Amino acid sequence: MIYSKLGILICNSTLITIFILSIHYADSKLDQKQIFLKHGTRYESTDILARAFKSDVRKTMTVQFFKNNTKTLETSVDLNENMLKTSGCLPSDKISIVLHGWIQSCSDEWALSLIDRLSFYRKGCVICIDYSTVASSSYMRLYSNFEHITEAIVGIIIGLIQHGFDPNRAYLFGFSFGGQLASAVGRSLQPHFTLQNIDTCDMAGPGFDPIAVDHSKAGKNVQCFHSSRDKGTLIHSCHRNIMLGSCGLSQPSVASQLHLGSHGLCVDIYINSFDYPFYALKSPPPECISFTAAAKIPDDYTVGYDEHFNKQVMGKIYVPTSLHYPYNLSKKELQLLYMDFKRE
Repeated sequence: MIYSKLGILICNSTLITIFILSIHYADSKLDQKQIFLKHGTRYESTDILARAFKSDVRKTMTVQFFKNNTKTLETSVDLNENMLKTSGCLPSDKISIVLHGWIQSCSDEWALSLIDRLSFYRKGCVICIDYSTVASSSYMRLYSNFEHITEAIVGIIIGLIQHGFDPNRAYLFGFSFGGQLASAVGRSLQPHFTLQNIDTCDMAGPGFDPIAVDHSKAGKNVQCFHSSRDKGTLIHSCHRNIMLGSCGLSQPSVASQLHLGSHGLCVDIYINSFDYPFYALKSPPPECISFTAAAKIPDDYTVGYDEHFNKQVMGKIYVPTSLHYPYNLSKKELQLLYMDFKRE
């Protein structure tokens, strides 16, 4: 898989730079720069190319609106008041925004399932931003457009705010590459606007690690779910870092859901947490090495979508997962696990 190859190649920020510059996609900026130079363009060619790429990415993106779990509008990223009226979404509504990952779209099963759960529990308006055209090719092409996609999403959110939507009633979710986007978008909106809640699921590591980013700066309440060692980030700087399964590095259920892998299981577990309790351990498992503080866990504490963020529970939270759907452990199973810890 390209993720594992990238995980080996991308060891530090210097290698990231070299890798990106040396292995661009076929119609890379360097190749196109030579074409411009042949036609007499000189120093301004880089700026022209940057604007062209940014424009091309924006043209391929769409914004999909859902009200009561029904798609009411699919439009370009340049929103206007008439479009918003057509969507049925009101400025007084809570707003939820979903961002997908590489080789994914807003039509993926997990995206539609999450939209369904958000529509039922959170209500209001759900928006999925689709950049599947650029996400459908190589990971490097998607990665090289990270800033352009970020800028486009920031523009969409600012447009919503200008039309009356309240960032204090906003929730942003990103899976994998979309998780990195969610953090970058939240940080880019500041200091003018701060989103209320941001959740990410196994945000991508390849191309981003090991550069340290303070993801807690992305919003008022930022919680990040971690599920894999190869595709997910190893930067744990959110207000809450929820370590699923085996120390957030792997999931037992890969044995029964091999096609999803530990990375893909993250979003399934997150969606299941709307309807099933995923209990947190009171203390970190002995085998989980951590250099950051674990959260103080109240009795019977469960993780998942949390509209009313408890500021008393901050830091790393360890949540064991099971072999089979819906991947949670019962209270009795959790007690047996504690007994195993004590015997060790």
